[in-house]
Amino acid sequence: MNSLSALPWARSLRRAALMLLPAMVLFPLLGRLTGVDYDVMADNTANVLRGVVPMVGVSLLYGLALAWRSAWLKPIFAKQPPSEFPKFLWLIPACWTGMCLIRLVSSPWPSFDATYVIVLAVAMTMVGFNEELLFRGIVAYGARGPGPWSEARTMLVSSLGFGLFHLPNVLVGQALGPTLMQVCYAFLMGIALFISMRISRSIMLPVAMHALWDFSTFTSKSHPPGDVLSLVTAVLMIVTLLLILFATVWSLGKKRHLISIPSSP
Repeated sequence: MNSLSALPWARSLRRAALMLLPAMVLFPLLGRLTGVDYDVMADNTANVLRGVVPMVGVSLLYGLALAWRSAWLKPIFAKQPPSEFPKFLWLIPACWTGMCLIRLVSSPWPSFDATYVIVLAVAMTMVGFNEELLFRGIVAYGARGPGPWSEARTMLVSSLGFGLFHLPNVLVGQALGPTLMQVCYAFLMGIALFISMRISRSIMLPVAMHALWDFSTFTSKSHPPGDVLSLVTAVLMIVTLLLILFATVWSLGKKRHLISIPSSP
């Protein structure tokens, strides 16, 4: 009974992984069927409607159905137990928002039509809601498991899953090198989003952060910030990475939470 598989949280995590496995395998293939390569899927209204909305829409419905069927939907969206993360880690969502605002300021708004902006905003909101439900929701809830739980374990496991979720992008037209970089990048982003969820005690903050990040990324894709704003962005990114490193080391040194999360049926 001392094996890892015998631990309640390990069984719960295995259940979450099996729940998400079809999404990680089948939905990239669905994206492949749309005929829109990853690198251009948000370049215009038609590509967003054909290459993003169907794939993300199906994935979102799948995630909602899984969470509801497992009786995890309510605790995922309920107010979470208090976090012991230091309050100054609110700088993470603050820096994140600052980087997004710089991108938005640098975006060529006169070249966009209103339809594209609205469709992109809705699609990126769907992406944010979908991926946060899957990873800061289902995977994180599974990694916690019933009984006392480890903040570090939950954070690192859900972030690793989030990173690996981007690996199948090679199936929809992205080169292997950029995909591997995206996996690493997404892992770090996952830690930042998890911390933001825990300090706010709500999954809705990372949903908003995720949607804003993706939206600003695509609007500024062909117009990077000028020298001054690029420097500010670099400073904000460095501060964020240092905070992520601190939070990771800090959480690894903490004992398990003495808060029991009810087990699912």
